[in-house]
Amino acid sequence: MSHIGQIYQYEPLRNQVMGQSNKDFEKLPLVGFSICSGMEIIKQKLHPSNTVAFKSWNSPEMPLWARNRVKTDDYLRMLLRFEKKRLGVCFRLNSFPPSCYVYFDYPPNHPVEELYLALINSEMFNEQGIPFIAMPNPTEIFVWTAQKMQKAINKEEREAIKPLIQNTTSKSNKARTTVPMCTFCWERPIDTLLMPCNHAVCCKICKDNYISYERKRNKAKNLSMDVVCPICREKIEGVAQIWFPKICRCLLCKNDCNKLSAVAGGKNGCGCVIGCYEKARKLCEDGGSCPHCQKELIDVLQIFIQDDRD
Repeated sequence: MSHIGQIYQYEPLRNQVMGQSNKDFEKLPLVGFSICSGMEIIKQKLHPSNTVAFKSWNSPEMPLWARNRVKTDDYLRMLLRFEKKRLGVCFRLNSFPPSCYVYFDYPPNHPVEELYLALINSEMFNEQGIPFIAMPNPTEIFVWTAQKMQKAINKEEREAIKPLIQNTTSKSNKARTTVPMCTFCWERPIDTLLMPCNHAVCCKICKDNYISYERKRNKAKNLSMDVVCPICREKIEGVAQIWFPKICRCLLCKNDCNKLSAVAGGKNGCGCVIGCYEKARKLCEDGGSCPHCQKELIDVLQIFIQDDRD
């Protein structure tokens, strides 16, 4: 754990590669978070186990790529979700599917005012303790954390000044105003349906990357070249392109229905996500047209959206 101190003892901590050579690692470095800096741990002679929390890459919730060798130019992204009593972290290596959220509990009776990124791996440093890999500037992390907390405080203040009389809508019925985002990259909207399970979980680019990665992995292990859905593990036999309306809500119900469980499918179907499956099925049987693009409804498929909020 002395590596944590070494990381933060060096002044030129910027987003650049430090050292003269790059090399592959046998495995990912452990990634954790600390409420104290490396310098503070050393100065006050604190025990790292009391200040730094790590999660093992071998834990069941971690994806298979977490056990692979790390190559030069690989990059690991982290999505942090600050909750009241814990920190949720989702990891993603390159364009591989992301991990499930893993959680770090906040220390009891200790306000989290600063958060430090901690990395540990004996392969990351040369004999002088200089890291071979790119290290983030800790100041940028602190500023970002402070801004994140300030936004949360401002949101609480806005909630506090809302009028007492308002529509009581459950969380499950809360209006979905934006197109659900790909759970792989969090950058592009979901536009792909995996069939026959009908899970909508990612964009076309990430779907292509996922299938390519799974096939290469299976080939290396002399396994079947079949690729399964990342949600239900059913074999993917085909894919289809789908479209969401700009305001994501049911286009068939007049009330506050926000179900998105039906897509206009079939041969030459338009692929529009139109709302709740029950109403869409009836509309199709009655010979109706798509309420979004007005094309003929050929068939209606029930879909299951796994978006970035799940």
